[in-house]
Amino acid sequence: MPSDHHQRRDQHLTLRVNGPTSLFLRASANPNSLTTIVSIIVAIAVAAPLVIGGRVYLLDWSLGPISPLVSAATLGLNGGLTASMGGSILAAVLNSLVGAAMTWLLVFAFFPIAMLGAARLVDGTQWSRLAAATLYAVNPFVFTRLFVGHLLLLIGYALLPYAVKSALRSPTAPRLTWVVPALWWAVLTSLSPHFAWIYGVVIIGVAIVAKGIGSRVRTLWFATQVALFGLMNCYLWLPHSATSLPTQVGSVSLDLYRTLGDPSLGLIPNVLGLYGFWRLGPGPELPKQVVTGWPYLMAVMLLIVLAGALHALWRRSKLDTGLSPTTSAGDATIPEVPSPTATAEEPSRRTLAWLLVFIGVAGFFLALGDQGPTGQLFLWAYDHVPFFPIMREPQKFLMLLALTYAVFFGWGIDYLRNSSSFLFRGGQFTATWLLALALPLGYTPTIFFGLAHQIAPSNVPSSYQQADTRMGTGPGLVLSLPWHLYLTYPFTNGRVVANITPGEFRRGVIAGDNVQSGNVNSQSTSPRSAYLQDLFNLAPTTHEFGALVAPLGVKYVVVSKTVDWLLYDWLNQQRDLRLVMNTSALELWRNLDYRGVGVRARALSPVTSLTQLVTLANEGRLRGRLPVFGTTASLPASAPSSLNRTVHQISPITYRIGPGPAGWVSVDAAYQEGWSFNGSPAIESATGTVLVHVGAAGGTLTFTPWRLVRLGYAISLGLFLLLVAVAIIGRRRTRRPQLLDGSDPNGP
Repeated sequence: MPSDHHQRRDQHLTLRVNGPTSLFLRASANPNSLTTIVSIIVAIAVAAPLVIGGRVYLLDWSLGPISPLVSAATLGLNGGLTASMGGSILAAVLNSLVGAAMTWLLVFAFFPIAMLGAARLVDGTQWSRLAAATLYAVNPFVFTRLFVGHLLLLIGYALLPYAVKSALRSPTAPRLTWVVPALWWAVLTSLSPHFAWIYGVVIIGVAIVAKGIGSRVRTLWFATQVALFGLMNCYLWLPHSATSLPTQVGSVSLDLYRTLGDPSLGLIPNVLGLYGFWRLGPGPELPKQVVTGWPYLMAVMLLIVLAGALHALWRRSKLDTGLSPTTSAGDATIPEVPSPTATAEEPSRRTLAWLLVFIGVAGFFLALGDQGPTGQLFLWAYDHVPFFPIMREPQKFLMLLALTYAVFFGWGIDYLRNSSSFLFRGGQFTATWLLALALPLGYTPTIFFGLAHQIAPSNVPSSYQQADTRMGTGPGLVLSLPWHLYLTYPFTNGRVVANITPGEFRRGVIAGDNVQSGNVNSQSTSPRSAYLQDLFNLAPTTHEFGALVAPLGVKYVVVSKTVDWLLYDWLNQQRDLRLVMNTSALELWRNLDYRGVGVRARALSPVTSLTQLVTLANEGRLRGRLPVFGTTASLPASAPSSLNRTVHQISPITYRIGPGPAGWVSVDAAYQEGWSFNGSPAIESATGTVLVHVGAAGGTLTFTPWRLVRLGYAISLGLFLLLVAVAIIGRRRTRRPQLLDGSDPNGP
């Protein structure tokens, strides 16, 4: 009987040919070779129009040349929302390395990553891999997310098949390698916090369908994943205990981001078709608006998906029987060489199929949100389960259904090719191409050429760079107008994009955070934003706008000449603003009332409304005083004093206030819970800034939640690196050393 050593050598002799022929045969034998080629072609076809002509600005993707590695969100100043830190750091690093190319690079990279991931998960013939890969990367869910610029979410979506395969292998693997799914979970969540729940569904599914282990081991594995994930995400959980969220997450959010139904077919068919994104417009023109027979194409794909699912669940496949699948190239059949790292614990196709059924069904119903038969359960979780409100836009769960479709579609193609009842058996090659490739591409044909030229690169006018040069760096903020979170610009050809100014200026920018969608104007909880929003409504009645925004640290006002910029012509009547630059793209004003990062005052002026505050400013009665809403009876009193006191910003989270006569100081930081001066909580001024009473000795104003943010980073990163080391050690222990030809060095 031949030894294992000789069997392994015989497996490689069939492909051991010298020279170019060897390379060709090895490439042909690689089950992912066809998918690799097609994925690159698809990536080029989608991203080619984005490569030349500036930066790509999208609805939620406005990455300008200024992208600091450490942002306000990194420090927890965005209401403690330190989410997506991994993706933000990746984007900032790539932006500094490759510049404008970064804005389309992720679009290009998505397709090879996603398609190869789906192909590896299918683990069948080249045709099944190609079919699954194409449907997974080219579908309405991906189309919509590309249009709105959810690129980091899409990178996580592209990595999801790899993470699913890792989780499925894990329960029966040595326990040192149990940490690998938790690492995947943490990586995906660092790209987008929604994967805390999306991949969590996968973890639950694996714990249910895993074979070859008892309930005790199953429970231990699941508890290990949850515990390690929780610890690795301390940077997400800890800050919330010490500060307030920057946006509302109540029923208004559910109403705003609710999954939409098709106008003709309703909700269920729309979601089954991988549609349902909440935003109606403006744009994009969806694939189903171009492909008039899209329900029929969807029905054909779903029939193939059903065939693949039934065949995998109720018939023993070659993978289940241990037989090697074959890869067909035309009429030639080439045996697929097993991976040298394959183990006896490799899960069967049937186990994967049951997992896909679980996550597909769960993803579908979760994507319905608070609608459909499980709507009340979703609503209960939204109201009572910690961190679940992050899924206020439930349609993101649809990626689980897309993955289920893709794998079953690939298996369905194989089933039809091998079935004796296959109608096109005489023209199998052509029919396979039509079903495996043309069908999914025909279902979402407008994804190519920059989503049918619906997205394109833009050249920001040089005026923005000139304004940045004019303003320079240093203390003092820029107030960006018009006050909108989303705008259209002339250079984006009318396409709505996120406000670009935070990425164009080196100074800190105060820009609109008002979503302005449907009946919702804003979900921001920032008192500074609320103050500005009200101030803009009253500004035409004032001549001291500079004095009213000086406590916010506003040194410059930039008005982009787009949408409703003419509504801000009242800036011309302000006595304390000076126009220093005026081009066809923007206006730049300097605030003559700006006095630094801190405003000193002898006393407070209680006001009952913003109208009264504007009246006091117009009359010059705010000089030397700081406004607060309500009464000052419960606040420390200050004797008359001079205004001589220095205020220095040490960092975005620390201000040093020098000695001087006792008095009140307002710093230019937006108020949120957690600011503390010498151990005493700061209060909120009427302008939405941080207000403290300072004694003669001065002191330090600190954003105390940073301590928890810093601790969270230390725990999360430290544990992540430790678990990576554990995973490497565990993997090495489970692999026997082999030579390049696959033979055992200790063998005969």
